[in-house]
Amino acid sequence: MDRTHALALVAVLALAVVPGLAAAQMDISIASVEVTPSDPVPGDEITVETTVENLATNDAGYVVDRITIHEAGDDTEVYDDADDLGTIAVGQTKTVPLSVSFDEEGTYDLRVKVYGRSAEGGDRTVVQYPLTLRVRDRQPQLDVDANDTAVGVANDGSVTVANSLGSPIEDVELAVEGDDVAISNRREVLATVESGASRTIDFEYRPRTRGTHRVNATLSYTTAGGTSDTVTESVRIRAERVRPQLDIAVNDSVAGVESTGSVTVANAIGTEIRNVELTVDGQDVTVRDDREVFTRIANGDAVTSGFDFQPDSAGEHTLNATLSYTTGSGSVQTVSETVAIEAERLRDRVSLDVSTVQGGSSQTVVVDVFNQGNAPATNLSVRGSSPNASVGRVLLDSLAPGDSRTVRLNATLSADRADLAIAATYDLGDQRGETSVSTAVTQTPGTISLTGIQVVPESGRLRVSGSASNLGTTGAQSVLVSVVGSDRVTPVEPNPEFFVGPVPASDFASFDVYAATDGNVSSIPLEISYIVDGTRRTRTVEVDATSASQTLSAEERAAAGDTGGGGFPLVPVAVGLVVVLAVLAIIVQAWRTSRGGD
Repeated sequence: MDRTHALALVAVLALAVVPGLAAAQMDISIASVEVTPSDPVPGDEITVETTVENLATNDAGYVVDRITIHEAGDDTEVYDDADDLGTIAVGQTKTVPLSVSFDEEGTYDLRVKVYGRSAEGGDRTVVQYPLTLRVRDRQPQLDVDANDTAVGVANDGSVTVANSLGSPIEDVELAVEGDDVAISNRREVLATVESGASRTIDFEYRPRTRGTHRVNATLSYTTAGGTSDTVTESVRIRAERVRPQLDIAVNDSVAGVESTGSVTVANAIGTEIRNVELTVDGQDVTVRDDREVFTRIANGDAVTSGFDFQPDSAGEHTLNATLSYTTGSGSVQTVSETVAIEAERLRDRVSLDVSTVQGGSSQTVVVDVFNQGNAPATNLSVRGSSPNASVGRVLLDSLAPGDSRTVRLNATLSADRADLAIAATYDLGDQRGETSVSTAVTQTPGTISLTGIQVVPESGRLRVSGSASNLGTTGAQSVLVSVVGSDRVTPVEPNPEFFVGPVPASDFASFDVYAATDGNVSSIPLEISYIVDGTRRTRTVEVDATSASQTLSAEERAAAGDTGGGGFPLVPVAVGLVVVLAVLAIIVQAWRTSRGGD
């Protein structure tokens, strides 16, 4: 059927004067009205193409202000319109498309109206064209449901077949195909679909390429009257190239220094990926642990892989992560991600600060190690050296930038003074570094002196008491204080000598010794003996005893002198008593002899 005369349209051309408007002397014609599709069904978008002609009999152009399509008898029910369509020259035409759609079948009585005026002025005119549309629901309905998805990713779709005919349809077969889209379950035989019934068939589709694709569903069937027919419905889907996401995270980097980084793989493509291989490389960057393999990564999961990298030089470099994987459809895909890194120039700022703890020949050197650079110091060794001392060594694994550590070195001096060179060696990235500092240590060996000495007379002798004080920086062992005998000084009990024992550095211990003197003496010699660093040292000191000795002599003279006054002389009395006792003894012996004779 010719499109121009489709749907048994009755065309009546009339030049009408709109009430309130004066007629113009213009020969205007609606040359044709074409309707597409010719046999519309409910829900179709029906295109009505109206061709307006400005006849050659006119002497001016025709300005088309508006074209409408509305229900007959009701100008207010406008289905579609177009405004400001320009001017049609004399003898020319203009075709304007309008559209309508009806959800229900039936016969619709419409009017197409053209509103315009002469280009040279004048009153407005209206030309109308009657249009009758018959909308019939003549075929089963197909509804294709398919969503946008990713390239290479399988997705589920469905086709719903609804029989809106008045009788069953038989020999029903559904076929689904796509433009550059792989379809599984492509064909389905439904046998019979009763009138008013519907059936839904599922299928799986997977776009092969990026872009917009059409999925077509074709239904073949036979009506109750034996007529075979087909109906087709299409849906457009958009396929994007969706890939797993790669996120590269790196720490601050320094040229020649190994840093750490990681790559996180997030799978959100809608299906699991298998045979996953992740590699990392760089431009002028050395990468360790640069490859990792995963058997599978489920949809919605993420995995993280760590690696170490070392820029070869300062400046900007790039790190590249490449992921190779197999999709559920079996296709092998790759995705890459690149990140720029800025490598700093290596700064070596390791320093030492030294202090000492005095301890005689064995001392402790306290060393504070500071790392004020921008890279960790590894394989760190702190040691000391001196011609007059032996110094220990301490090893440290690592010292991070901005950190400090305190170590203690044992130093044994072979002289009273030693100049120490304290050095630290370390690895800083791919370089070897060293720093040093000097310090001097001294020692004062343990030295025992007698302090706080007091000499007092006591029971006919002199008691010497005081403290054995260690004035050195090392301990003294086996300290012994003794009275040294001479012509006029004799060591006496209870303490002719006193064993003090050990006296720590800068400490003291008390002692008491006793001496007898012959007459007045000015001093008492005391011997101090002790061991320091394995060597016994002995010396004698003179303790002033003048005052105490004079006091003791005075006491002795007082005890041996006269008591004074009119008492009896002691010596004559004693001699008399001895004589009397002797006489008595003779008499007694004579008496015993005489009785023995009897």
